[in-house]
Amino acid sequence: MISEANYKENAEKTFIELEEYTRNKVPHLKPNYEELSFIYEQDDLVLGRIVGKIHWDHLQIELFSVHSNSRGKGVGSKLLHHIETIAQEKGLSYVSLETMSFNAPKFYEKNGYKVFGKIENSPYQGSTRYFFKKTLPNKE
Repeated sequence: MISEANYKENAEKTFIELEEYTRNKVPHLKPNYEELSFIYEQDDLVLGRIVGKIHWDHLQIELFSVHSNSRGKGVGSKLLHHIETIAQEKGLSYVSLETMSFNAPKFYEKNGYKVFGKIENSPYQGSTRYFFKKTLPNKE
């Protein structure tokens, strides 16, 4: 029997189970999990937001938004650079994210991200879902 479950509770329990499984398979892998969340403010207005999770050796940017009036003015680059700097300081290997062809793939390419995967015709015919990765310099 399959039944619907509370999303948050099920996600938390699934995460715990997967972490335990991974630790058993790869015991030398350092458990590393942290949530990051930043806003860019100017004159008491939030102009941009970025949210990500550190997991093992990488940072995954989950949500990233710049207010339409602030695009092209460096807000996004500052937020991206800020979160990348934190990832590098923590000794992470790379940053990854997902975006759509109608969003900001050129922005990410300009900031050193490389496409490592894509799904054509998603989320609609004629668009593309991109998966980007940026390898961070080794901290030594």
